This record gives sequence, C-alpha cells and structure tokens, in this order.
Amino acid sequence: MRLRIVHSTRYRYSGPIAESVMEVRLKPMDGAGQRLSSRIKPRTYMDGYGNTVHYFNLSRPHSMLSIVSRSVVETGLSEDDDPGEELVQDFLRFRSPVKDVEGVREIAHLHALPDDAPPEAIERALEALTQYIHREFVYDRSVTNVYSAVDEVLELKAGVCQDFAHLFVAVARSMGVPARYVSGYIHLPGDRGATTASHAWGEAWVRGRGWLGYDATRPVRTTDHHVRLAVGRDYSDAAPTRGVYVGSALGSMQVRVRTRELQ
Repeated sequence: MRLRIVHSTRYRYSGPIAESVMEVRLKPMDGAGQRLSSRIKPRTYMDGYGNTVHYFNLSRPHSMLSIVSRSVVETGLSEDDDPGEELVQDFLRFRSPVKDVEGVREIAHLHALPDDAPPEAIERALEALTQYIHREFVYDRSVTNVYSAVDEVLELKAGVCQDFAHLFVAVARSMGVPARYVSGYIHLPGDRGATTASHAWGEAWVRGRGWLGYDATRPVRTTDHHVRLAVGRDYSDAAPTRGVYVGSALGSMQVRVRTRELQ
C-alpha cells in the first residue's frame, strides 16, 4: 500500500514570543515492512532509537508557528532480515509514565507467561492483552493529557490511544516481554482522504519474530494501514513535535493529519 500523508501542527500564542526551539519526529521510519518514498534535507540527526529528528530554531518575534510534513510511504513490504535486538533489554525498564504499579501487575497476572513460553504463546497472550485493554477501558479524549501516567489511566478506566499504548507497554514489560511505544498514523480502509490526529500503539519483542505491533485502541495487530513515525520507551521519546519557547505568552497547539491511498 502507498499512502500520502500530510501532518500539520500549528502553535498559536496569546502574544509575540521571542524564540522557539523545536525538534520534530515526523519522518516515517524505513524498515519493518515500510519504506519512505519522499526525501527532505533539513538539519537532522538520528536518535538512539533509530528515529530521524529534524530540528530548528526561529529566533525572531512571532505569534504563530506552523510545521507541515508531507510524505509518501509504502507499507506491506517484507520484514527486515535482521530487525535488531541491541536495545531489547532497555524496553523492560520502567519510568514514568510507564510505571510498575499494582494495577499493572494485576493485569499482567491475568496474562501471565511461563519462563519458557514459546513465541506462539507469547503472541496469543499479547493479543489477549490488547483485547482486554480495549474491552475494559473507555476511549475518552477529555480525561487525560500527554503527561498522564498509567496509574491515572487505571484509576479513570479511560483514556486515548497514547494512554492505551502506555498501558500495553507497561503490562507487557511486567509480563517479562520487552515492549516499546510507537507514534504514527492509521489510514482507515475506504477513506480516500481521511482526516485524523496522529495515532499510537505498542510493539513487543517476541523471540524469533522481532517487533510485533499491537493497537489496543482499534483493537488489532498492526496492519498495512499503520505507519510508524518513531519509537521509544514512551511518548516523550517518540513525540512528533517537542520544543520550548522564550516569552510569557500562553500557547496552544492544533494537529491535523490527512492520509490518502495512492494507486
């Protein structure tokens, strides 16, 4: 599948600010069954998780900042011969917002795995976990924010895709399965020009299988309709945009993502 993606992020400020410094992770990843077709050459570096990061600073007064990413991505390609496992053990560690709390351990106990579980059993347990989160938690945009941790999500029994991805990652790690956070997009079948926000899900490392994606929001195993932007331990490692500004004005952000399947 070939998808054209336009991701627009607009920051507005209540008054002029002196300077903005931004990092953006908006270049879809190559590998793991997908390939970026369009290329751009601003200032970039690659972070420790293999994400391409573009960065810039705007050092003149401004009251609005717009960031637009346009890309063409091919999905459904053959998987990498060597998906890599150098950092796998790092994805068993906890830190906020992916916390090792009692509620996480209780859910992990429901999907417990023996130490010698074969890959097929691990995949079934992760699929059951994906269904459990979708069944037991309500999708509600009004109850959490980008700083919400899994203990808050457990208490509310509600959240959005970011929260469900964090919860999946936390429980998988508690089960002894390395897991990481993925930011990206989902193109809904039949929508010629779907307009959505960005999306998030979890990936788990299964021996002999590599990184496998699980989307508890839908709930499905990831498909050709999922496009990976960035990966990391949690949202802060893979946030599509991140930055600071100099000034006393208040800021707001609006995100718009448009996907279209190409023939």
